[in-house]
Amino acid sequence: MATVKTQAHCLLAGAAAAAVCAWPWAQSSLAADFVHHTALAATIGGLADWWGVTALFKRPMGINAPGTDVLRNNYERLTTGLADFVSNDLLTAENVMQAVADENFAKLLLAHFAQQQNVERLWQTVRPLAEHALQSLNTSQAEQLLLQELPKYIASLRIPEILVDALQKAVANGSFNGLWQLLAQDAKQILHKAEFTALLEGLAQMAEEEYNKDSLLRNLFVSGQAAKLVPLFVQELEKTLDALADPASELRRQLDNWLLARMEDYRHDIAFADWLNGKLSQMATAKALAFKELLQTQDVDILLQLLQNRLQLLANSEVEQGKLDHALKELLLQVLTMQHDTVYDLVLQKLQSYDKNDLIAKMELRVGDDLQNIRKSGTCIGGLLGAVLFVIATLAERLVS
Repeated sequence: MATVKTQAHCLLAGAAAAAVCAWPWAQSSLAADFVHHTALAATIGGLADWWGVTALFKRPMGINAPGTDVLRNNYERLTTGLADFVSNDLLTAENVMQAVADENFAKLLLAHFAQQQNVERLWQTVRPLAEHALQSLNTSQAEQLLLQELPKYIASLRIPEILVDALQKAVANGSFNGLWQLLAQDAKQILHKAEFTALLEGLAQMAEEEYNKDSLLRNLFVSGQAAKLVPLFVQELEKTLDALADPASELRRQLDNWLLARMEDYRHDIAFADWLNGKLSQMATAKALAFKELLQTQDVDILLQLLQNRLQLLANSEVEQGKLDHALKELLLQVLTMQHDTVYDLVLQKLQSYDKNDLIAKMELRVGDDLQNIRKSGTCIGGLLGAVLFVIATLAERLVS
């Protein structure tokens, strides 16, 4: 800036010197008069621009005229306006999210933790917290809290009603068709197993003996016929199973209606709801306490292994990476929205932390060369306009005379 500023000073001084030197001969020589008026206009233009440029940052020659020392006199308005621009126009949540839209936060996270030293650095920070958390666990208090609060929480979820609704919709939509078909297929295979056939024959033989027990005449006509009934019984069972697997059969319609009716009964069955909620509470409590006991008996470094396993699973799944990226961006958007006013306060606080004179000096240093070039341009343009006006005035004078 010093070089450009020196050039501007020299140009202005040269114009002023030329105007002064040409003045004594201006009345007797047209060329001297031209140089005098051109240099004088350049000097006036240069001085005007020098005043304007200097007045931005200080008082020219110490003169406290209106419009001087602009930045210092308007410093508070300047800083608040700049903070408002940064927070409300530049660093808005929408602008930030648009800028990071093409970034995949999950991949960036994986790339960071792909370096083992970053994982170890994170673990060094988290490990003391994890140790403190595990050591502070109290089994009896946790168990008492779980036993008191879990039943209330599970009851508030209305799981029995939700379960009944889901099962009713499944029955009504035919979602159980595959299950009935699978059951029918497996049952048919059981019907033809030797063990099941032997069981049926034994039951038939017992029934025959019971039937013939009190009558010799029955024994005469029925004896030995039981074994022939087994294939017929199996055949009828197969027909029943086929009807069970067929959604359009009367048996399936009756069975579905029966299930829907029973489920509707369960919807209003308080004993069933209490039983199901109790079972779920017991299972959840047992799992929670078992996990807590496991953590207390394990070394805290097991959490590091769990973290590394989770990172590996994330690296192998594009779907999970997409979910994590979406979740992180949603979190960032929420934070930016919530902290909108904080951005304004931070920028304003940072600007106000600078010394006023130092900040203005930095601003002058950044734009000083451009401002000094304005002075140079003003001197040159002033001289050019002075020359043009002199030529026009001279020609007009000659034409009139």
